[in-house]
Amino acid sequence: MSRAKPAEALPPTRESFFVSEFLGSVVLDVARKPVGRIRDFVVGTSQKGPFPRVTGLLLREGFEVFVLPWEDVAIFVHGSVRTRLQREDLIHRAPEDDEIFLARHLLDKQIVDINGAKVVRVNDLKLDFVEGDLVLTAADVGVRGILRRVFGPGLTPTGGRFSDASVPPRLIAWDSMQPLHPRLERLETTLPQEKLRRLHPADIADLMSQISTKERAAVFDKLDLETAAETLHELEPELQVELLEDMPEERASDILEQMPADEAADILGDLEGDRAQDLVKRMDKEAAEEVTELLVHDEDSAGGLMGTDYVSLPAGLTVGEALRRVREAAREAEVLLDVYVVGERDILAGSLSLRELLAADDETPLEKVMRAPARSVPSYAPVSEVIDTVARYDLLSLPVTDPEGVLIGSVSIDDVVARLYPQERAHRRRLR
Repeated sequence: MSRAKPAEALPPTRESFFVSEFLGSVVLDVARKPVGRIRDFVVGTSQKGPFPRVTGLLLREGFEVFVLPWEDVAIFVHGSVRTRLQREDLIHRAPEDDEIFLARHLLDKQIVDINGAKVVRVNDLKLDFVEGDLVLTAADVGVRGILRRVFGPGLTPTGGRFSDASVPPRLIAWDSMQPLHPRLERLETTLPQEKLRRLHPADIADLMSQISTKERAAVFDKLDLETAAETLHELEPELQVELLEDMPEERASDILEQMPADEAADILGDLEGDRAQDLVKRMDKEAAEEVTELLVHDEDSAGGLMGTDYVSLPAGLTVGEALRRVREAAREAEVLLDVYVVGERDILAGSLSLRELLAADDETPLEKVMRAPARSVPSYAPVSEVIDTVARYDLLSLPVTDPEGVLIGSVSIDDVVARLYPQERAHRRRLR
């Protein structure tokens, strides 16, 4: 019984070629008369499959440029390209609407390497015969591709020969890449959007920081709302603003709703003019209220640093009852470090860590195991006081209260680190 091939595995090939090796080569007819020089390779974009198939050669004869259909090519080897027809029998056809040119549209262009999560420059293109078809199988993104184009196959600047040991090839399989050039949208590899979404948002953000504004918007538009929200948070403030300024308001507000309120407030505070207010108005009422509450605080205060994604429990619960509520809250919480205990009117009464909660007996009243009074700061406290308090008492999170002691937010250790290293993430919360 024959064994199944791995997914997207290529069958054995007879010989490999590179596009640059054939550009300018003379094509002969069956009588060995020249019919033109190769200007480019033609690829159809409407075809399915991970590896685009060559549909013809773009030839130039005198002042005429035409496509030689691939089915009319009889010999294609290094040093010899021939057609099966006589010169006078050749059909000089124009490119089809769904065809593009490999050299013109791909060489020296930026392409996303999905597996490596980086943007690379295409220096050459590798072709292989697969089941009788000449297909594009890989991009050469290394120095070897540049040398091949400048000095010819195998030659070094000194006239010697290069080897895999001296100049190792850097080939990336075409099905691992995603074209970014607008003209290449129809040449996308199998499930490119799904491959892009499988990347970590931080990797997507790194990719987006390396490409042009137009390409950045095209990539971001392909992301679902949750991935888009996580990716937006990873971008630098100026790129966040750029994307939200150019994005339709409905999609922008939907993405902001997916983010924790403090992250959304960070981004909205960087927008110019009325854009922030317009987006807040389109957001869900509850999300809009949370964001607005954060935007009113001074950026250099505890209120400007805090988030509203925390878990608070009434003081009258037992540990067992508290654990059930925490378990429910954990399904939605972005971060869960400590649990806060509140009394009447949500006045902060105490706090305890998840470890302390899990270690206590289920029947024990919550007030017996909580730390009281809780370490906290008022919303108007300067950031320096927040940092000193977190560092002095070795806290993972710090509750923030209003002047009357009502719990209104929490500063996590991540928020403190971000403020200590502003070169990594610099945000302002100010609704202009």
